[in-house]
Amino acid sequence: MTIRMRVRRLWESITEPRHLKVAYFVIYLLTIGVGVVTATNPPQSIEGPLGPILTAIWSGLFIVGGVVGAITVLPGWWWVERLLGLAPILMGLAIYLSVAATLHWHNIDTGSSRLTQIGIILLASAPFTLRGLLIRDYSYEPRRG
Repeated sequence: MTIRMRVRRLWESITEPRHLKVAYFVIYLLTIGVGVVTATNPPQSIEGPLGPILTAIWSGLFIVGGVVGAITVLPGWWWVERLLGLAPILMGLAIYLSVAATLHWHNIDTGSSRLTQIGIILLASAPFTLRGLLIRDYSYEPRRG
């Protein structure tokens, strides 16, 4: 079997809408990358005694959620994707958002703004929120047959 035939067979094994599932697969891979980069080279701007601990927690949640999401999105194991993919990523983003908001409010008198960072974190939550809304009604991909 040629490589082209294998790729075609793999592509056809993904239920419609294939392009969306592949896009989410890439988003999950990117999330893993962000988690690994954050774990190995944490942001220095996260201040205070809890900074390193919270950074380790949210980066770990990104890695776990990204791995589970990448494994579950193509075969359509929606209950696993929701519980162990989307939930950890959204929890990690919520922690990061809380840290950024706290730093913003504590440093507002010095003119230090974290509003852009807060906005980017909220934007980053959008594909995971949308995915959760798309798969909320079923445990498994209903089109998989």
